[in-house]
Amino acid sequence: AVASTKAFVAQITALYLLALHVGRVRGAVDPVVAVEAVTELEAVPGKIARVLETEQSRIAQLAHWMADTRSVLFLGRNVGYPIALEGALKLKELAYIHAEGFAAGELKHGPIALIEPGQPVFVVVPSPRGSGEMHKKVVSNIEEIRARGARVIAIAEEGDVAVLPAADEVLRIPLAAPLFEPLLAVVPLHIFAMGLAEAKGLDVDQPRNLAKSVTVE
Repeated sequence: AVASTKAFVAQITALYLLALHVGRVRGAVDPVVAVEAVTELEAVPGKIARVLETEQSRIAQLAHWMADTRSVLFLGRNVGYPIALEGALKLKELAYIHAEGFAAGELKHGPIALIEPGQPVFVVVPSPRGSGEMHKKVVSNIEEIRARGARVIAIAEEGDVAVLPAADEVLRIPLAAPLFEPLLAVVPLHIFAMGLAEAKGLDVDQPRNLAKSVTVE
């Protein structure tokens, strides 16, 4: 699709590498930590391939079931928040429906008013490893919106059993260091946006009013 995963992932990767380099030059990042981060980053392509192998057909089926959906909400916390925004953006670009991303910590400050029975909500769930408190808060968010009738699709790492009772659907991503989770979590959201657009009979390669490159102000 014009709204490509490779462009988004490549930009994040480039910024991670730049941050690691600047951190080492300034002495803010230990060389051992930097090497470990690069090693982790090198494993990301294989993990993305696993997401495609294990979840792509499920996501396409989910998108087909939701072909008549008129609005989708996205929630994320910490590094998951920008991914929620990205998921909403891609859905707008490809499926032409209302989609909005919110910081999960702001849920009670307004966005919860949008929750009604049947409302689809994607939630990017942080890993319970090393961020247990943050994970508990997001699971609590899921329980609150589901109690109000929302249909919750959680994106959670493999082995996270705490999210199973809370969500209607769980899409799994491989384990990764917290800063690299966004590179994996964004993939199901992009696949969903493309799948929903295709289920609506739209051309994902030529979305209306969009171009591959913007050449004018």
